[in-house]
Amino acid sequence: MDSLKGAFTPSAVLSLVGLLLAYRVGLALYNISPFHPLARFPGPKLAAATYWYEAYFDWILVGRYGRRIKEMHRQYGPIVRINPDELHCCDPLFTDEIYAGPSRIRDKWQHQLNTGGAGPVSVTAFSTVPHELHRIRRTPFGRFFSRGQMLRLEGEVLEFASLTIDKMLRVNLGKPFNVKEAFNCFTADVISQYAFGEPMGFVSGQEGWEPNFATWVSSFFKSAYMMRYNALARTAANVLPFVADYLGEDVRNIMHQMNVVIPKYIEAAIANPENGRVFADVMRSGTLAESEGDMYHLSGEGFNFLMAGTETTSATLTVLTYWMLARPENHQRLMKDLDGLSPSTLKWTELEQRPFLWAMIHEALRMTPGVSHRSARIARDEDLVYRSVDGKTQWVIPRGTPIGMTSMINHWDETLFPDPDDFLPDRWLVDGKQNYELRKHLISFGKGTRVCIGENLAYCELYLMTALMAMRVIPRAKLHNTTLEDISYDHDMIVLQTTKGSISVRINIE
Repeated sequence: MDSLKGAFTPSAVLSLVGLLLAYRVGLALYNISPFHPLARFPGPKLAAATYWYEAYFDWILVGRYGRRIKEMHRQYGPIVRINPDELHCCDPLFTDEIYAGPSRIRDKWQHQLNTGGAGPVSVTAFSTVPHELHRIRRTPFGRFFSRGQMLRLEGEVLEFASLTIDKMLRVNLGKPFNVKEAFNCFTADVISQYAFGEPMGFVSGQEGWEPNFATWVSSFFKSAYMMRYNALARTAANVLPFVADYLGEDVRNIMHQMNVVIPKYIEAAIANPENGRVFADVMRSGTLAESEGDMYHLSGEGFNFLMAGTETTSATLTVLTYWMLARPENHQRLMKDLDGLSPSTLKWTELEQRPFLWAMIHEALRMTPGVSHRSARIARDEDLVYRSVDGKTQWVIPRGTPIGMTSMINHWDETLFPDPDDFLPDRWLVDGKQNYELRKHLISFGKGTRVCIGENLAYCELYLMTALMAMRVIPRAKLHNTTLEDISYDHDMIVLQTTKGSISVRINIE
């Protein structure tokens, strides 16, 4: 006991603090020295010296490092060093090198995955660093989200979309409401029905639109940057889940969803294999690795399905609703595009052939991508060579270096998207036909081997719900206390945030 007391004398504590401070100072000096592998890359010296620069913009100022990175590119060029170990690129033509296909290894970077670094979500395919392990974790679930599978599911998607529209017209007639909450309910019920065999009941199981899964998902986004830069909080939430109750309401809500709510749905699905859908089928198929089949792993995947399948698609649908009402000519052209179709027999494949609807959806995806935060990849086994189009700039990115892009920067590239702040569906059309070449520059769902698993489901929902809204709701609706500011990017909490918070469009149905 005496020796323990001696170890914590004031002088011993001061010595320890001094050593830690000296280590941090020494590390910062090394980071900006010529000996660091990224020393030759341009960028602010403070950003290169310490992660606290990044943390200040993302954690303290809340999700504003993306804006700072855009300023760096204006000052330093297409490749910049944004923290001690990471590079960022703003040239869309380099996208396929960073986010390469399956024949080229691309790892994720743990620093960015720390935003979801607590609880079951930390062991999911989305949160996996190594390329090979990601393939093992994703493959059993990936087959359920193929285009063919989604075509078989579109009848249910149309049914949920119709129920949502019916409820809007019944419950909200003459009562202004935030249409995004209705879309949150729609998307959550679709993915929960498909994943668990039963919807969470947000559309038909309650009178209004709140609460819904997005209400709880918002807690994940609010705590994301705290988790990224606070190793102690991540460790506490992972090792001692009950400690999460003392880390704030947002973390408590997340852990409750992961550890209590989602496992109940998965257990019910597995117990009812005839109706259990994705989770029952994947357990019955035996395709999961033995280490991935416990409830801890499964609940993380379930939470990710719901999180990715609600907020992102509902935000895009909300933006589409705004632009149909704010610019009636968009709605008029869309109705002409949809001429001859019936709301009760809509088909995804047929809607895809309608050029203006296709253009509307892709312009909305440009302005409201699924993830507005940057996303880095690591080319583990190869150096990447960047050359600008004009040939004046060339960089060799050393293998093992995290380098990423940001959708809110790429999608605002004026060489590809002139007047990027304006909603211009016609940019997606050439002689009245779909411009598929331009679509290659979208990273709304990510790209490469880590592309969003639910991309096909999202497109199915977007086409069917947008067409239904145009036919049944927009002719009777008006914007209510809503301006462009309510849907415009200001900062991110992984997903796009406005100056007022989450995207919000209030409408009044008459």
